[in-house]
Amino acid sequence: MGCAASVHASDSSQCKDPKHKDYDNTIRAVTEQSRKESEEPPQKQPEKKELRFGPVKLLQEISRVLLVFPVEDGQSEAFLWACRKGGFACSIANSLENAMDTLDKRKHHIVVIDMRLAVYSIGEQIVRKIRSRPSLASVVTLAVCPAIPRWCEEPSVRPYLDMGFNRRFLENHDRGACLNEIVMMDSGEVSTGLKLSVANTLFQLLEESRDSFDITDIDGICSYVNPSFEKLAGFKSVDMVGKSTDTLLNEEKTGQGLIETMQRCKAEGKVWEGVVVHNRKGQEPISVEMKVMPVFDAEGNNLPSHFVTCRLELNPTVCRSCLNKNQYNSTTRRMSNGRVRTESSNTSINSISVNNNSRRLSKQVDAPIIKIITMLRSIQDTGSQQLPAQLIENVMAMLRSSELYNPGSNSLTEDPEALGFMDGLMEGRGTRPSVTGDTILSHRESTAAFNNTSLMQSLPTLIKENLTKREEWDYDIFELERLSSHRPLFYLGFDILVEFGILNNFKVEETTLRNWLGLIESSYRSSNTYHNSTHAADVLQASACFCRSQCMENFLDPTDFLALLIASICHDIDHPGRTNAFLCNVGHELAIMYNDSAVLESHHSAVTFKVTCQSAEQKNVNIFKNLEPENFKMIRKSIISMILATDMTQHFEHYNKFLAVNLKCSSTEEGEEGMAQLPVTQENKSLILRMAIKCADISNPSRKISLARAWAHRIVLEYRDQIAEEKSRKLPVSLPSFDDIPRSQVFFVHLFARDLLTAYYEFLEFGHLTDQLNETSEYWDSFNEENPYPHALTLSTSSTST
Repeated sequence: MGCAASVHASDSSQCKDPKHKDYDNTIRAVTEQSRKESEEPPQKQPEKKELRFGPVKLLQEISRVLLVFPVEDGQSEAFLWACRKGGFACSIANSLENAMDTLDKRKHHIVVIDMRLAVYSIGEQIVRKIRSRPSLASVVTLAVCPAIPRWCEEPSVRPYLDMGFNRRFLENHDRGACLNEIVMMDSGEVSTGLKLSVANTLFQLLEESRDSFDITDIDGICSYVNPSFEKLAGFKSVDMVGKSTDTLLNEEKTGQGLIETMQRCKAEGKVWEGVVVHNRKGQEPISVEMKVMPVFDAEGNNLPSHFVTCRLELNPTVCRSCLNKNQYNSTTRRMSNGRVRTESSNTSINSISVNNNSRRLSKQVDAPIIKIITMLRSIQDTGSQQLPAQLIENVMAMLRSSELYNPGSNSLTEDPEALGFMDGLMEGRGTRPSVTGDTILSHRESTAAFNNTSLMQSLPTLIKENLTKREEWDYDIFELERLSSHRPLFYLGFDILVEFGILNNFKVEETTLRNWLGLIESSYRSSNTYHNSTHAADVLQASACFCRSQCMENFLDPTDFLALLIASICHDIDHPGRTNAFLCNVGHELAIMYNDSAVLESHHSAVTFKVTCQSAEQKNVNIFKNLEPENFKMIRKSIISMILATDMTQHFEHYNKFLAVNLKCSSTEEGEEGMAQLPVTQENKSLILRMAIKCADISNPSRKISLARAWAHRIVLEYRDQIAEEKSRKLPVSLPSFDDIPRSQVFFVHLFARDLLTAYYEFLEFGHLTDQLNETSEYWDSFNEENPYPHALTLSTSSTST
């Protein structure tokens, strides 16, 4: 946007030149034209007009104009007439307060401010107020300045630019001049602002993209890199912007001929695609599929102004094979769409190989996403207009994979040496250790097994009676909290773990189990109103209810159950009562340790095994000590996976993976609806376990209303403490809606809980829980201004029936 003085032919100081021979005729013509225009009806603009920004189609609404004139005079009337004549919506303000109030109530695109001498200071205050608000950043401001006598030198516009104005208009009461000024701003600065907002949206898309993108000028100087580029190259944005990206290419391993071909395509303004070897900061080079796309200022321009480059990392075999320069003879071919692609004579997306053996292995370790890209690209290159049915089926099968970006190993089972190599590099992606025979005795122990323990024989009668109801979904955990003097996790944990056979399956002594449960419960912070041991016990009880379903018993084995129950017990251990966002915003040591990613969940996982396996104070607490190393490794991996799954930032990813895996299994061959046909694979088992702990963790809305209400009070109390601290420390308030109990629950149920819980309950065939979820949801939905929430916010230790 520029700032320029408006020059108009109708300026009286210019027209009254005695040397102007046609002065009288000019005056008469202008007067007649103005009279005709004033008699014509106002122009009726369409509600929105179409703009083009590259391939993007934009619809620009009618501009709204705010006239800020403390005193009405001929100038304000001229601008008012111009707005009405041009079909622009117009508002009028006569003071600072009135102007800002108008801008707050309704979006305006243009603000015309009177900056003539009498009101100069007020106008300056208004424009500075506008520029101080990010929400008004796109507003175009026009300063109306006093007319300049013809014998005076033209003053600088710099003071107006410094204040924040976009344009300057010299006082001129001619209505046509005012109309022209408004039209020029609407077609210029306002339209440009709309295009810039779209550009910001596109950059936001690049910021969130998993693919690596960078933007360079015609000389290869970098202007922008996205976060995925930083991960791929190892260089931060500050390291790259303003420097050449050509240094990222490993000339020795890529080959000078390939680089020259790429540079030639760039000079000719053509798209180039090929595989290159990419340098990384402090790491070994990697093989990258690279696509360079020219960007042109205008259609028909043969010289690009910038280049956008997309980089996709290939599997490690590609990088190793590129080391043999004799095998990397580049060839160039023109694709059907006119683009240029450069490859080695032995290269494809799947493999660049030194010999037949490496070619076979490279094809086998491709991730599903690479295979999908390869399949689709083969269709694109052949120019086929129809996709084969078998290819569509293969692509859909791969897209249903829950590890779309991880390489599979099924095809490697025929080569034990290769499988062992891959397993060693990827830490345990090989065959799962056997858990049959003496290692695992049973899914669940009889009730007598628990009754015969010394703990059960010494329990108070009221706690014994309470624990007999533990298999009921509406089990009152708050009653056990009260009866056990805030030790519900110890008693319920012992009961459920013994029920599911931990004493026999893990070969653990009763004393060790009791010591471990006591140590784990003491590691929860009792000062937290929600994330304490009672919440852990509640999640444990929900997980146990899931494990008792026939579907789960058919699908999982005893070690899966025990891993789920242990993860439920420990999933929030040592929770500080603050969210991940809070810890990141304050620069907490945990956020720094875990790089702002799944901070609390990583901490809970680490503390679980630190307390269990490395406790110096109590040696007899390790419940895993008698497991075989391979079995412990497998169970530890499963527990960590489940605890990390409780990170809400991964909520929709887990939910959509669960849906994708079950799409093909939603009905049997006979057409019966249900989820019973889900294949029993290790990948699916892991997904089911992650879903189980996620659903148990957020199952409160599917409890009976009295329990759901008690949990809602507790979470709101805890988050209110965080909100208060955030405000006192001038931090961003991360949970503003939690001030309102019903509103926060409505948001949580509708945005997170309902879809996830409904899908999982259908899988378990727990239709009654879906009914309870809907009932509780309707309960929270019923409150509004006319029907306010009647319950005081208190920390209750028991629930009351509704």
